[in-house]
Amino acid sequence: MTEKAYGILHGVIEEKRIIEIRSRRRVDFYYMSKGMFKNFMMYFTAGMYVFLTVNKTPKIQKGLLVKNIISIDKVISPDKNHPKIYYDISLIKSGVKNVLNDKRNRLFIDFEMSMPPYSNYENFISEIIQVGYVLTDTFGKEISRYSSYVKPSFFPEISLRTIKFLHITQEEINTGVTYKDLYSNLYGIYRNYNPAVYVWGKNDQLELDKANKLHKLRNFTKSMRFIDLLNLHKIYYGLKNDIGLFNAYNLYSDVDLSDQKHDAFEDALVTKEIFINFKEVCDKNIQIDIKNNQ
Repeated sequence: MTEKAYGILHGVIEEKRIIEIRSRRRVDFYYMSKGMFKNFMMYFTAGMYVFLTVNKTPKIQKGLLVKNIISIDKVISPDKNHPKIYYDISLIKSGVKNVLNDKRNRLFIDFEMSMPPYSNYENFISEIIQVGYVLTDTFGKEISRYSSYVKPSFFPEISLRTIKFLHITQEEINTGVTYKDLYSNLYGIYRNYNPAVYVWGKNDQLELDKANKLHKLRNFTKSMRFIDLLNLHKIYYGLKNDIGLFNAYNLYSDVDLSDQKHDAFEDALVTKEIFINFKEVCDKNIQIDIKNNQ
């Protein structure tokens, strides 16, 4: 069970990651994780007003009776005339909502990359070997979808590690398009639709940028707006660690996809479904208790 706590910051016990909050003529102690303390310690000066979500049941932590902090919701300087907001999760969530409700076309895309061999991998370069995407208009109506293998150019023979991890064969890879074909495909989408590009994590954008440099092609993706849904989830829900694509999907669905194979098109579809549900959460149409689902 959780509860809200608020009051004036009275002191900080830095070596124990404990803050003291003065409220209603008493001082209470609150303990936080290492990552949270690192992120917020710049705000922890005496006199700041803090709003917290904490565990309702106190416990002994490092010699003091404390309540664990689940999230820091707001930090302000309580000046009567000009209060200064240093941090406000409600404003951050509003910003995430605005990003998801941006009125533009959307491209949900995923890549699978080649993996190094088990030995003699010093000069290995990972390459995009599979792509899947779904393109929709601003209302969510599907415009097109695409799935294909992509033939690697610099290391044409995929490694045994890649074959085992992705459950694919060299013969399947050999049926794929060239990277320049994929480039032309994506460039056409950029020119004709200029979509927001939704990905799960940073890796897909980084690999696309790298591929364009390796093939000495104009990197038009620098002009595209990439939106990392994984990062938005971490910001919105206050997560300390990354969450996997299928685990994120499981937050919103009773269908467990944890054992799904790695397939670029399926992952693009899952990314799209996560976007739809996450947008519903941000728009306050549905409610998810993510802490009970981790």
